[in-house]
Amino acid sequence: MSEAAAEKVLSRKAQAARRAIEARGMSAEKALRRAYARTAEEAWNLALIARNAQIQMVDQYRAVAVFEAGDMILLLDGPGEAIGFAVLDRATVTALVEVQTLGIVTDMELDDRRLTPTDAAVAAPLIEGALVRLCAYLGNDPLGTGLAAYRYGAMIESPRIAANLLSASRYRLFEAELDMGGGLRQGRVSLALPDEAAEPERIPEETVAPRHEELMMSLPAEIDAVLCRMRLPVSVAEALTVGALLPLPADVLDQAELVARGGYRVTRGRLGQLNGQRAIRISQSTGASRQGEARGRPEIDVSPPKTAPEEAAEGPMEFGIPALTGGSGMKLGDDEYELPDLPPLDFEAALGGDIGEGGDFPDFATAMGDLPDLSAFESEE
Repeated sequence: MSEAAAEKVLSRKAQAARRAIEARGMSAEKALRRAYARTAEEAWNLALIARNAQIQMVDQYRAVAVFEAGDMILLLDGPGEAIGFAVLDRATVTALVEVQTLGIVTDMELDDRRLTPTDAAVAAPLIEGALVRLCAYLGNDPLGTGLAAYRYGAMIESPRIAANLLSASRYRLFEAELDMGGGLRQGRVSLALPDEAAEPERIPEETVAPRHEELMMSLPAEIDAVLCRMRLPVSVAEALTVGALLPLPADVLDQAELVARGGYRVTRGRLGQLNGQRAIRISQSTGASRQGEARGRPEIDVSPPKTAPEEAAEGPMEFGIPALTGGSGMKLGDDEYELPDLPPLDFEAALGGDIGEGGDFPDFATAMGDLPDLSAFESEE
C-alpha cells in the first residue's frame, strides 16, 4: 500500500471516530440535521444542509396540519402495527430526482406535474437512511425508539387519506428545512411517527388479516359505471344537439365497466336490472388498470365508415346529426379529448314534460323493460 493510500485510510478512520465521539453529546435537533446531511452525502454525494430542525410531541390535530396539498406523503411501516408518515415538499422531491437522474441539482423552475409512486421510490432512501442514522445518534434517548425499523411502504395520494390513517394518540414530529445543491434548491421535510407503538394483539396465524386492512377498508371509494367510450371528431362534437343519436355497438350492455377515481378500471360487467333497479352483474375481474392500456377495451370510432365504390356512388350516408355550419377550425390530433361531465339531470321533471327538439322520453317503466333481468342469468352461470 502506498504512503498516500495509507494516509487516506487513517484519515477516514479518524473522521469516523471523531463523528462517533461528537454524536454521544449532540442534541436531538443536531442529530436530525446530521442524519439528513450524512445520508445525502453518502448516497448521492449531494451537498445537503438541514436547518431549523424541530422535534416535538404533538396530538393528532397538530399532526394533520403537516399534510399539505401538493406535497409528497409517504406511508412508513414501523415496528409491529405502527404507521408513520414522511412529508416532502416538491422542491425536495425535485432535487432528489435530479441528483439521481442528472447527477446534479439545478435551479430550473418547479413543474406542477402530478407526483407518482416512481418519485416516491426515488425519495424514500433519504427518509430511511436518515431514520437509521438518527436512531444511532440518539442512542438510549426515548425519541429514537424504533426509528431504524421504519421502512417506506406506499405513497398516499391526498392529505385527506393520510389524515384518516392517523391512529396513535400522540406523534413524534421531526421537522427540518433543507438546503440542497449549494443553495440551488430549498425545501422541507417532516416526519410524524407514533410516540408509543401499541403491542399488536396476538392472533392465531391462520386468521391474521393483511396489515392496515381495517384502515384501508374504512376509506371512501367512488366508482362510476361507464357504458362505453367514444372518440368523436371535433366537427361531430360541435354539431351535437338535444335529441341527437349516437350509434352504440350491439354488445354495449355486455361491456359495461366500473371505473374508480383517477381513471382506473376495476372490472367489467353486464348492465341490466334487478328488482326494478339498474344493476351490473360482474363478469370479469381484471384488477385496476389504466384507461388506454393495451388490455383495455378498444375505443369506438363513430366517424363515418369507409364505403365501397358502389356504395359511395349512392351518396353520403346520413347519421342523424345536423351538418356543421360553423366551428373553431380546430383539428383533432392523436390525443383523446374528453367532454366535461354533464350536471345532474332532473328525471322526474323531464319525464313528464316536453323537452323540445329531442322529443319526449318514453315511460320509465317501459324503458327499464328494455334492459335484461340479471336474475335470469344466475342459472346460466
